[in-house]
Amino acid sequence: MNYKESVIKAISYIEDHMFDENLNVKITEVTGYSQYHFHRIFLSVTRCSVSEYIRKRRLTRAAYDLFHTNQRIIEIAIKCGFESQEAFARAFRKMFSISPGQFRKQRDMKDTLFRTMEMHPLNEERLQHLHTGISLEPSLVHMEKLNLVGMSIRGVESDEVGLLWRSFRQRVSEIKRKPNSEGIYYAVIELTGEQWEVSYTACVEADNEASPVPAGMIAKLFPATTYAVFSHKGPLDRLNDTFQYIYETWLPQSGSVRTNAPEFARYDQRFLGPTNEDSVLDIYIPIRSPS
Repeated sequence: MNYKESVIKAISYIEDHMFDENLNVKITEVTGYSQYHFHRIFLSVTRCSVSEYIRKRRLTRAAYDLFHTNQRIIEIAIKCGFESQEAFARAFRKMFSISPGQFRKQRDMKDTLFRTMEMHPLNEERLQHLHTGISLEPSLVHMEKLNLVGMSIRGVESDEVGLLWRSFRQRVSEIKRKPNSEGIYYAVIELTGEQWEVSYTACVEADNEASPVPAGMIAKLFPATTYAVFSHKGPLDRLNDTFQYIYETWLPQSGSVRTNAPEFARYDQRFLGPTNEDSVLDIYIPIRSPS
């Protein structure tokens, strides 16, 4: 068994025994390596320690239980292996930038906590993407105001998104675009404020705030913000894996805090189509340094 196969076997065991005691020890027994050696293998393959991976998977399950069940927070905390509700709340806030109580109550979140509902365990394809399809360390970019104009739909269903882009490209010439921005497009995903529903906007950068908005389109004005910019390489159906790395691994470890400004994807000449293995797009995550 090679290292990657050992890690996938361990991850499968974690998913089936998520809340077992002494899970770290049991995993090494399943893989046949010493605890010290396997932890080094796991870290090199997943970019995450075994204990950190287990903690993040348990917290993701906790987020699901907070939203979908009426279990008390202390019950969820104990099930996840925390000795107190306070320790659980600290870990939850570090990962999701919000307390468990706020997470349970809030329905009009301005950031992308809805992604916690979509996070899945690593598998072979996701491990490969982690090593070849993501810029593991982002560039930090401060952008001035961003004036976008485009067309929007509710939801992110792939067929509907494809129809939106086809319709938008047929009408994009109606927009007075910012000079030298030809060939650059943006996709903005935002929570609508109604439960977990999201809106998807296909757009381009307008010349200025006063630029006319064609009928049937909308304008979005983003304030000056600092972004962590990640490059995603590969088909769009792996985009969730990139977001999972950003939110589950990079953000908690970076010390940065995601702000309430919208995030977006930026497409330029490097994007070769939604299914092309060599397509590249950039993801902009609004952040601030911890106070």
